[in-house]
Amino acid sequence: METLNTELSARAADGHKPATLETIGAALRAIGYRLDRSMDCRHIARWMSGPRAGASYPCISTGIKEIDSGRSFAHFESRRDANFHTLQDMRSSGAVFAVTRGHILEI
Repeated sequence: METLNTELSARAADGHKPATLETIGAALRAIGYRLDRSMDCRHIARWMSGPRAGASYPCISTGIKEIDSGRSFAHFESRRDANFHTLQDMRSSGAVFAVTRGHILEI
């Protein structure tokens, strides 16, 4: 629990706070995607570089699929339109996450 609280404090210092799963789901639906929680993977994430290098925290990585095709956003035949780039911006910013069951769920 200490590593979770440390990570949440660091993210708060960067101006990021957790969202609800409902909020994340609505943001993804607005751009044509949905979470696929059947792909959840619980693990320990570790910062490899930057000021928090070496720090770790409990994490859940999950799937994201296109609503219309059902394909993973990362599938080679998935679209690469403006909504895809919006999704990638959301993912790379680190600002879109939720806390659930003692883990940080990242998209």
